[in-house]
Amino acid sequence: MNAQTQRSEHHSVNNKHTSYKVALGGVICALSLALMFLTGVFPLLNFAIPIYAGALMIVMAHEVSAGWAAAAYCAVSILSLFLTPDKEASTLFIMFFGYYPILLPFFKKIRPRFIVPVIKFAMYNACMFTWYKMITFVLGIYDFFGNFHFLGKYFVVGVLIFINLIFLLYDYTIEAIEEVYVEWFRPTYFGKKPPKQNTENN
Repeated sequence: MNAQTQRSEHHSVNNKHTSYKVALGGVICALSLALMFLTGVFPLLNFAIPIYAGALMIVMAHEVSAGWAAAAYCAVSILSLFLTPDKEASTLFIMFFGYYPILLPFFKKIRPRFIVPVIKFAMYNACMFTWYKMITFVLGIYDFFGNFHFLGKYFVVGVLIFINLIFLLYDYTIEAIEEVYVEWFRPTYFGKKPPKQNTENN
């Protein structure tokens, strides 16, 4: 009888935990979609809003798991294609800003550490190049570089340097947001202690 009671209690706890995951995932997806929908109201923020929406995946990754965060990202990605007025913003979320915050804990595990920036910049540039080709030739939105072709190749180089500087700022900011969430927000509001820092030398 005791064993049966324990199994029943264990099953109840598992159900509650699953319900929590589903509920949190629903909230994160709803907030992300609400932000993405705002691109139709604030078109000048079509580059910034996908960043804000993607930052919410940090909550899902730390409160549940990276797998559930990836599932939430996929759900928002699919729905944003149909619900987001600005297709540039939705594709930016899908191509990079939606899943990048989920990868932050994995980047911290890579050794040696000096190759991490190389991996990050290579991934970012590959994704941005693919995104640009997609919106230009598949969606037919505009050809940004084509409009400034008369300025020559140095303009293109300048733009590439600029967007990589933007990524450098973004990467620093999103890592700071994750650190604040883990080190301050979770302990303060959820009572969850931050993970112990690895004191080993890199």
